[in-house]
Amino acid sequence: MKRKLTVLVMAVALLCTLLSGCKSMPDELRDAIGVFNDQVTRITAQTEEAGKLVEKATEVLKSGKPVSDVTTTSKLQSIVDVVKEKVKFEAPKRPASLNAINEQVKELQNIDFTNYIDQLKSATQDVVDSQEDYAMNDTEVTQVNGVWGVYENGQPTDYTGIAQNQYGSWYVKDGKVDFTYTGSYDFAGTTFNVVTGEVK
Repeated sequence: MKRKLTVLVMAVALLCTLLSGCKSMPDELRDAIGVFNDQVTRITAQTEEAGKLVEKATEVLKSGKPVSDVTTTSKLQSIVDVVKEKVKFEAPKRPASLNAINEQVKELQNIDFTNYIDQLKSATQDVVDSQEDYAMNDTEVTQVNGVWGVYENGQPTDYTGIAQNQYGSWYVKDGKVDFTYTGSYDFAGTTFNVVTGEVK
C-alpha cells in the first residue's frame, strides 16, 4: 500500500513539474503565426480565383462567336498566357522560430496577384462586350407571320439582346421583340433605355 502511494505521489510530482515547465505561447509568436496564416490564405484565394477566371476566359475565346473588334481576343489570349505563367503559388510550411516567420511574412506580403486578376476580368468582359456588339449590329429584326423578331431561314431563333431594323433598335428576348418590356438593359458594355421594347 505504501509502495503504491509512493508511486502515485511521484507521478503527481512529475506531472506538476512538467506542467510548471510548460509556458503558454508568447503573444508575439501567436500574432506572427496569425499574420502568416492570413497571408497564405489570401494568396491561395487569389490563385484559385485566377484559375477560375482563366477557365472562363478560355470558354469565351473558344465560343467561336464573332467579335466587332478582333484585337480584343488577341489581347485576352495574351493575358491568359501571362496569368498561367505568373500566377502560381505553393503554400510554404510555417517556420518554427519567430524571426523566420516574420521573414517569411515579408516575402508573402510582396506576392499579390490582384493586378493580373483585374486585367483578366477586364479583358474577358471586353471580348464579351465585343461579341454582343457584333451580334447587335449584325442581327436584324424582321416580321414573320405578324411577329417581330430575329429569324434565320424563316425560323425563329433563341437570340436575346439588342437588334436593329430600319425602324430602330429593339430589345429581343428568346428571338422575339419584347414589346412588354420597359426599363434598362445592359448589353455590349452599354446600358440601354428600353420603352415597350424599343431602344430610346
